[in-house]
Amino acid sequence: MRVPPALVLVTVLLLGFLFSSTVYFYSKSRPSAKNTGDKTAFSGDLPQLTASETSKKVDELTKPADPKGRLSYPANVYTVETKETLFGIGSKFGIDWKLIKLANGITNENLIQTGYTLVVPRVETTTDMYRVNFKIDEDKASELNRELRDKGSDSLFNPVDVAKKDAVPYFGITAEDEFTLLEQDESRGTALVQAKNSNASTVVGLYQPKEKGKKGFWAVLYVELRN
Repeated sequence: MRVPPALVLVTVLLLGFLFSSTVYFYSKSRPSAKNTGDKTAFSGDLPQLTASETSKKVDELTKPADPKGRLSYPANVYTVETKETLFGIGSKFGIDWKLIKLANGITNENLIQTGYTLVVPRVETTTDMYRVNFKIDEDKASELNRELRDKGSDSLFNPVDVAKKDAVPYFGITAEDEFTLLEQDESRGTALVQAKNSNASTVVGLYQPKEKGKKGFWAVLYVELRN
């Protein structure tokens, strides 16, 4: 027996309606991921960068400063772009903008303008502390080595005096801070000086790029925030 086309059409439409109704009411009866605390649901919180990822960002987006005749100079410097703020720059690196402000000894963030250069601290893996790292100008080191070779005394032979002069203003260090020599190894040509004030406690790592010992001059290798 032949089924009338009209009956086939009505049957198909009826089945489609019943199927769509079932799906609709089933979905409405299920609790949503948002209400059940489903951990796979996007909550709106972006993941924070890890220390290693942050340091990688710093290395990618910065470059060494211009030596400008200095023996040691910052290794990671960022140039402020048009309309950038400290908050935006901090977000770019995954670093609290207040840390960048402190690292540069900035007292008024409103003075940041296009073309301004900022040192950007990175995490030191051996201490898990933020550091401003420095590079050594080898030409300047050779020049100083020739000049100081026959001198009996000079401020560059004293790691504390060098820290007072060359670690300012990183992490808020000033020449009036309390500077203490924590350790000095003349055989390796390394020294550690603490700088302390009411705002922060930092350590300044120094080393002797040429001659080691009492007649070797010192250069700042890093400034590390300790609190």
